[in-house]
Amino acid sequence: MEKRRRISFYTDLNGPHKDQVRENAMMTPEERWAVYIKLRRMYYGLLGNPEQLPKRITLEKPSWM
Repeated sequence: MEKRRRISFYTDLNGPHKDQVRENAMMTPEERWAVYIKLRRMYYGLLGNPEQLPKRITLEKPSWM
């Protein structure tokens, strides 16, 4: 079960960053990966999957040459 987050009030803008660094330092790489996948699914759920761009390389002569 996930622990419930508490509401935190910060006096400066660096406080949330320090908290996030502290939380990530306590997590294992597997836990961080699981959180990343969860956030990515939530993001794509809100905005939709990104469009697939064509995979090709086009070489052209620069206009200044």
